[in-house]
Amino acid sequence: MIHSERMQDIYQEFEITDDQSRLDFAVIHGWLTGTYWSPGISRGKVEQAAKYSALVIGAYLGGRQAGYCRVVSDRTRFAWLADVYVGPEHRGRGLGQAIVRFALEHPDLADVHNWLLGTLDAHGVYAKLGFAAPREPQRLMQLWRKQVL
Repeated sequence: MIHSERMQDIYQEFEITDDQSRLDFAVIHGWLTGTYWSPGISRGKVEQAAKYSALVIGAYLGGRQAGYCRVVSDRTRFAWLADVYVGPEHRGRGLGQAIVRFALEHPDLADVHNWLLGTLDAHGVYAKLGFAAPREPQRLMQLWRKQVL
């Protein structure tokens, strides 16, 4: 069952919420287009990805976008944590972990037991939340298509 009420949490002075109406896609696009995982992505693709995700999370400081995350999921067995991003001026304060914890504890995803993510440089951040290398990596496969930005 999909939770109909908006969820919200406070971490330090940051507000974390699943209220998509508050997302500042100009800021989010500016962040994601410069990442190693989606360099040059168009704003339209960023908005489309959010629209079709099971959960989209924003973090705010003084009403301004401070962080972002989305979850791709069937809301039953599987979830992929994607586009976790904390604005450079807010890093080093645990906000990324707080955003991910918000996702992991969200009632819409309470039944999900298999969470995956990809990271090049933040293994330690995710390990503190229980993530580890796949137990059976030989069971995972990937199809890589040329990305359309």
